[in-house]
Amino acid sequence: MPELEGMLTRLGGELDYPPTPELAPRVAARVAAEPRGARLRDRLAWRRSLAVALVALLLLAGAALAAAPGVRDAVLEFLGLQGATVERREQLPRLPGTRTLDLGRQVPLADAPRALAFEPLVPAAPGRPDAAYVRRVPGGELSLVYRRRPGLPPAAATGIGLLVSEFRGDLLPEYVGKIGGQTTRIEQLTVDGEPAIWIEGAPHFFFYRSPDGALEERPLRLARNVLLLERGDVLVRLEADFDRERAVEIARSLR
Repeated sequence: MPELEGMLTRLGGELDYPPTPELAPRVAARVAAEPRGARLRDRLAWRRSLAVALVALLLLAGAALAAAPGVRDAVLEFLGLQGATVERREQLPRLPGTRTLDLGRQVPLADAPRALAFEPLVPAAPGRPDAAYVRRVPGGELSLVYRRRPGLPPAAATGIGLLVSEFRGDLLPEYVGKIGGQTTRIEQLTVDGEPAIWIEGAPHFFFYRSPDGALEERPLRLARNVLLLERGDVLVRLEADFDRERAVEIARSLR
């Protein structure tokens, strides 16, 4: 579990280790002087002590994770792509209040590549986006906003017809997260041979994780139907009030 690995790594960096003396000559001399039976008893005792220490460490880490935000609720299903995670939980978090979209800095679409470490993908199906935004994260993040139009009614969660987000999933392996309930439809599929996840129906939540991998999560917000898919190193997220067939059609038009 990435959260556990990150916690143990940070814990190790905070511990003060005393200077380590040169032990090899002393140990070799002691082993040579001790009878064979005594050495066997010492090895068995050492193994028992190591097992007890490992059990204690796992219990401590489990207690810390249980106290962390977003980890307390039972996770029924966990899926992931390069750049995103999707969880199904027994209970959803408390419904957040209305939040404005924070997409970063608005730029002309032609200028967006200067802030990105990848070539932007623009869907041809709905036409040219009405606005483009970039956010400063490793590799950059691009958001394309489409106002309401035929086939793309305004979504209740965002007020816009289509939101397309793109970033380098290999540089931000768990940057975005989705949390769904027991009645949320979560389906794994492929789009033109690339792995994808479709999330539909019932309230579900969208959030960002800090790019440094910290446990703290940015505020949740309600989301409409979402298609997540990989395109090489890029993770693309499509959010709108559409069905799966329409979402896949738009994804296949990415150029």
